[in-house]
Amino acid sequence: MVVRSCASSRMSAPSNLFSDCRTRISAVFSSIMARLRGAITACLSAQGFASVTIRRSVVFLAVSALALTGVGLMARPASSAPGPQEVVTRTVRPGDNVWSYAASITPQGEDVTKNVDRIMQINNMSSPNLRVGDRILIPSDE
Repeated sequence: MVVRSCASSRMSAPSNLFSDCRTRISAVFSSIMARLRGAITACLSAQGFASVTIRRSVVFLAVSALALTGVGLMARPASSAPGPQEVVTRTVRPGDNVWSYAASITPQGEDVTKNVDRIMQINNMSSPNLRVGDRILIPSDE
């Protein structure tokens, strides 16, 4: 009988140890989970980490967009409407072309192509081709 009582006490001791360990591990796990839940709740609350991060990201994107827009506006070349310009009207005759009209108003030694561009711009022309009988505006000497 003594052997049985020893055997039974030996058998019951490991199960008590296992039960005690399981209880302690469960308590520690519950404590960790409670702390994690609290941290997650704080992060997702209205004043928490996620809210602040989202707000900062939106502000950063808005400021970046405004800065890029400002840089884009500053990079544009200045454009102003040309002032009134005196012009003369010519009727295109056979053999006339935009180059000949531009050469007639270009001072000696200056670039004729600038006046070709001016004539095309004044007449809203997409190509320098002229037809006999067309009326064309030529800038007068200033």
